[in-house]
Amino acid sequence: MKKISYPSKKRLLILEKILSQSAKKRITSVELSALTGWGEATIRRDISNLECHNGLSNGYEVGALREAINQAFQIEGTEAEKHPCCIVGLGKLGEALLESSVFEGSPFELVAGFDTNVNKIEIMKSAVPLFATLDLERKIRSLKIEYAILAVPDEKAQFMADRLVSYGIKGIVNYTNVILKLPKEICVENVNTVFILTGMMTR
Repeated sequence: MKKISYPSKKRLLILEKILSQSAKKRITSVELSALTGWGEATIRRDISNLECHNGLSNGYEVGALREAINQAFQIEGTEAEKHPCCIVGLGKLGEALLESSVFEGSPFELVAGFDTNVNKIEIMKSAVPLFATLDLERKIRSLKIEYAILAVPDEKAQFMADRLVSYGIKGIVNYTNVILKLPKEICVENVNTVFILTGMMTR
C-alpha cells in the first residue's frame, strides 16, 4: 500500500460517499470528473494508490472501488483505533454538531464539548461530557484529545486556537470566519461558506 497524501485522502473519502449514492455498477474517470470537478488524471492518480486495478475504457467496478477505499482507511487504523476529538464553543452551531451523527462510522470519537458559559453546560443535555473552557488543558491531556472543532465567536478564535495548540491539539476544524495563524505542522480545515466558494472560483 502506497503512502496516501492528505489531499488524496480527502478526495477518496468524498469519492466513497459519491459512489455509495450511485446506482451504477461501473463508473469511468470521465464520469467521476463530471461529478466532482476534479481532473481525470487526479482521480486516476488517487485511485492508483489503492489496491485496486486501474479502470480501463469500461471504467471502475463501483463495489470493488468502494471496498478498496474502505480497506485503505481500515489499514491506516480507522477500525482499530479511534482518535479523540472535542468541540470548543457550544453556541447554536456547536450544539448542532454535538447532537449530529457526523462521527458515526468514522475514525474519530467525540469525547468532550467545551464552552465558557458554565451555566449553559450545566443545563445542556448531551451524551457527550461537557466542560468549562477553564478545564480545557486538563481535559485535553487526560482524555488524550488530538483534534478540535472550533465553533467560538470570531473574536475569540485565534486566542482559543493558540490555547488548543499549546495543549497538544494536532488539527483544528475551523468553523469561524477567521484565518488562523498557527504553526505549519498544525492541520487546519476551514469550514466556511465564503472560503469554500472562493476555492471553487480559483479552480
